[in-house]
Amino acid sequence: MQKEISEKRLVQRLKNGDPQAVKYWFDHYYPQLFSLAQNKIGSFRDVEDVVQETMINCLKKIHVFRCDSSLKTWMMAVLRHEIADYYRKKYAKKAIQILPLGKSLLSEKIQESSEVELKVKQALNKMLDRRKSLLLMKYVDGMGVRQIARIMGKTFKSVESDLYRARESFKEIYATID
Repeated sequence: MQKEISEKRLVQRLKNGDPQAVKYWFDHYYPQLFSLAQNKIGSFRDVEDVVQETMINCLKKIHVFRCDSSLKTWMMAVLRHEIADYYRKKYAKKAIQILPLGKSLLSEKIQESSEVELKVKQALNKMLDRRKSLLLMKYVDGMGVRQIARIMGKTFKSVESDLYRARESFKEIYATID
């Protein structure tokens, strides 16, 4: 019971912006969050970034915490969302970089990786099926031009030419999507 009272008091002090409470809160919870994140994320630097982002978001949103659960449980839930966001961003960026035009897509200022993923899917869906298939075979399935040529019954040069046109088509369509 004493733990609940002290936690509720800590939460109230955090809501009031008490700097000593913030320091105690950070020193107490950061190592716990770090330990959990370290088990989920490989890179030490990325773990630090994700945990720091979690701490900042928790502090920004402390006013909505209603003490229905423990503070640690609530913070762990926020951390799990941050970890999920980390992987969503990481894999969306990785998927875009597979395409030879990935650098030009990533140079755009896009707030969320899900926006990039959605735009890529929309662009692919607007493409002619044969061009879309070529891009998917080459950049998603990782097939070489010779392998694609064999599957399609075309010459190497013909497939190279078709891939060039498919990439150009993708760029044009992608640029028109808002």
